[in-house]
Amino acid sequence: MRKLSLIVLSLGLAVSLAACGSEAEETTADGSMPDTENVEESASDEDEEAGATEEESQETEADNGWETQVGETVENEGGAFTLIARNDQVETQETGPMILNIPQVNAASAKLKGDVAEFLETEDIEYIQIDMEVENTSEDTITFYPAQATITTNTGEQLESDIWLSDHIDGDFFGQVKQEGSQYFILEKSKAEEIEWVRILISAPLDENWNSLGEDLDFRVELK
Repeated sequence: MRKLSLIVLSLGLAVSLAACGSEAEETTADGSMPDTENVEESASDEDEEAGATEEESQETEADNGWETQVGETVENEGGAFTLIARNDQVETQETGPMILNIPQVNAASAKLKGDVAEFLETEDIEYIQIDMEVENTSEDTITFYPAQATITTNTGEQLESDIWLSDHIDGDFFGQVKQEGSQYFILEKSKAEEIEWVRILISAPLDENWNSLGEDLDFRVELK
């Protein structure tokens, strides 16, 4: 379990790529009056800080709020992980009472080391990461398996998610609940740099009597 946790942590740190957060400003409130001799200097410092904050904000906006950009490599105890391509503008999918939001689809490559390389019995992997946010909008118990998605690629591969690396998303949604997690698909015959698009196929949700409540999801995500 320790090795497995390390793998998930390594991949998560590399390309789960949480959106950038903002730091809170420091303030003082001791009630004392400011030194009049330092008013001008303080105002200048505040102007510089405001300018820096504005510049950082513009950079973050330009980077779409992601800490790691396409082409960058992140290194940690699990190895070196390079983000090859990303699409973070995937259209929300709906089928029956279920809503599937995909914050990002990534293509990445990794040079593994240590326990991670030992567990996977390889030092090199190429993979697709799909982040999922799933919501049941009804009060009913719905069975839906987005984590069992099948994907195909422009390179001719058809893949299932790797159960050892992927986050668990339970197939039973008991009423109005939300679940989320990242699914990893290990490329077997392709390089991450070769992936131009990913087709995602997910079976329709079912009610308690196993009746279909919507259409199967079948959509394509372009990578760049």
